[in-house]
Amino acid sequence: MAIVAVIMIATAQAAYAQGTTGTPASAASSNGLDTSGSIRMEADQYPVRLDVTRVYIHTQGYKVVYRKGAASFAEAYIPTSWFSSGGKAMLVYGRGPQYPYMFAYYNADGSFSHLKLYVLRNLRDSTWGVIEGDAGDKFKVETLKLEF
Repeated sequence: MAIVAVIMIATAQAAYAQGTTGTPASAASSNGLDTSGSIRMEADQYPVRLDVTRVYIHTQGYKVVYRKGAASFAEAYIPTSWFSSGGKAMLVYGRGPQYPYMFAYYNADGSFSHLKLYVLRNLRDSTWGVIEGDAGDKFKVETLKLEF
């Protein structure tokens, strides 16, 4: 019984000491949570992650086929001009089973900001394709409107 009592007292002291360690009152409440309001502020941008199944290369840009819901697919056309320095898009090459995927970033007002397209480094992989011929006006877009 004495051993159990000593263990309970030691545990209670450790829990009390942990709850009163030097966190400023302005940054944490008595329960240790941030009460400064920083987590309640509206974000400047919101990312949307898309599982990409195939990326087609064309002289005018990239056609990205991504999953829409559980069993259907949608397409996005991204012009080559977006991939310039300071442009609306960035192409990131890598390896791994998570590739390819894409993050589209939207402003708080719902307008499109920019995107990051993560693709496999190996252009011979089955996730890559080529569009031959004229694509028409499909790559003449100013924004990215996703389908869900």
